[in-house]
Amino acid sequence: MEPIILKRADHNVSRQNMTSAAVKVLYRLKDEGYTAYVAGGGVRDLLLNRNPKDFDVATNATPEQIRKMFRNCRLVGRRFRLAHILFRGEVIETATFRAPVPEDGDDTIHCENTLQVGESGMVMRDNIFGTPEEDAMRRDFTINALFYNIADFSIIDYAGGLKDLDDKIIRVIGDPDKRFAEDPVRMIRAARFAGALGFEIEKEAYESICKNKDLLTHAAPSRMYEEVQKLFFCGHAEAVFQWLERTDLLHPMFHDFSHWIYEDKTRHEWVIQTLEQMDRWRKAGLRVHPALLFALIFGEYHEFLIQQLIDAGQTPTDAARNAIQGHLKGMCENVRVPKQVIYQVCDIMSNQSRFERTNGRRPQRFMQSRGFLDAFLYFKFSSKACNRHQELLEWWTGFRKSNPPKAPARKSRGSKKHKPEGDAPNQ
Repeated sequence: MEPIILKRADHNVSRQNMTSAAVKVLYRLKDEGYTAYVAGGGVRDLLLNRNPKDFDVATNATPEQIRKMFRNCRLVGRRFRLAHILFRGEVIETATFRAPVPEDGDDTIHCENTLQVGESGMVMRDNIFGTPEEDAMRRDFTINALFYNIADFSIIDYAGGLKDLDDKIIRVIGDPDKRFAEDPVRMIRAARFAGALGFEIEKEAYESICKNKDLLTHAAPSRMYEEVQKLFFCGHAEAVFQWLERTDLLHPMFHDFSHWIYEDKTRHEWVIQTLEQMDRWRKAGLRVHPALLFALIFGEYHEFLIQQLIDAGQTPTDAARNAIQGHLKGMCENVRVPKQVIYQVCDIMSNQSRFERTNGRRPQRFMQSRGFLDAFLYFKFSSKACNRHQELLEWWTGFRKSNPPKAPARKSRGSKKHKPEGDAPNQ
């Protein structure tokens, strides 16, 4: 298949819009005699005049050859063997061009390792090397199959991605049913790209997602946790959530929660307000703890569960911990939330009752505690979302202003450095 090639004068992608680390990797590979492309999302975003979150490199050098070239390189992954080239504050993921998954598992002409496919059709291990064209055609969507060639600064399109960028279409490369069976997480990625870019999902792919959504139960729970964070931290969480609902992907991801919100459509309002807040924080350049994300998204649901346990005779503190751990630990079969994040969500929710105690030294001690800021952000959000505790919110807002947090004391030479608590947004 002859690719469409845009010469440098015919596109807007420039090395000046790439990180110095990405350019160094590209030129090192090129100078050593290898083909070196920027691949996937980095090219897509630059063509759309967006700022890529990272730059991935594709090359005909094998992982071992890449490791010999870069002292700051480590090889990672079992299913896909990748080279991570480490720079200060940045990792350039570098992959060898891949061949398509063969129809016959014994057909491993370019294989360094082995191909392994599960019973559901999901690819478990795949290190079959190929050509740039084969690599492009085995990627998930046409808009992610574009290459930028450092040798002549051209854009290379084997899959029709340039046209789909113009048409604002998310199109699967190949048969959607087969491609989603190979990797069910692609369905979530389709929803994320559609929401984040303001694109439509092509009809055949959309119907395939609706039909195959339950394949998500075969996806690795730890990978699902990473994808959930991408969904809701992408800066377009509200639009992404709408696609999750349209395709019914929400159900296999968050089974009990999705049933609960579908029982009463008014419960959507909390979730929508949460996602709008996430998008505002993201646009302001603020980072949010995953614990605060899960506390907010599931907040109304958790309050419902907590109240049920309180009505059954448990104390508010015990009810909060038992309800949240029961929900989030059960969810780990599909989305593996780390234990530390679960405990932090419990702290956020169990600390809500402390906002009612405004006498004596309790407010000062609470405000100086490690989990105060996330608890306050939840309290502030829930007060406004549900129009409750307005007087308490005003009191705590004033109290924080009149009692700013003290700067950590300067430590003597040789002592341990102060460790910040995290990246929760300041309000």
